[in-house]
Amino acid sequence: MPTIRYGFSVGVVAAALLTAACNLPPTSPTPIVACSDTVITIGVFSNGAPASPGQGMVWTSHFEATVLAAQPSVYVVDINFAPAGCLATWTAVSADTSAVQLSPASGSSRSQVELFMPANTGAQRSTLVTIAGQTTSITQRGR
Repeated sequence: MPTIRYGFSVGVVAAALLTAACNLPPTSPTPIVACSDTVITIGVFSNGAPASPGQGMVWTSHFEATVLAAQPSVYVVDINFAPAGCLATWTAVSADTSAVQLSPASGSSRSQVELFMPANTGAQRSTLVTIAGQTTSITQRGR
């Protein structure tokens, strides 16, 4: 559940790579909701492709508990910023772009990021991926 603060000024929340600023007038009595409570889940492809394994799960929980096959695979994750009136910017970074490629690398507010893992023809590999300030390790079997 998001943290709610009542105030009359613009609220700013910063967490690692996630920066969110609510775009409310300085005299607004509207509740300001912390955007740091971002939920990132494994989502559904917008092009009608079959659902990703783990659909609906929190992305970090799925990838921490799953070793991916050596074959190429694609996942889409949903970045869900709940607060209305907030403009939240985020980035997506892979520590090893030969193991996990991300697209897009940045965005704002609600969005999707595609994670592409090319075929792995070598030994099992792992890399850290950070999306909107949340980091997990993604592991792919070798051949």
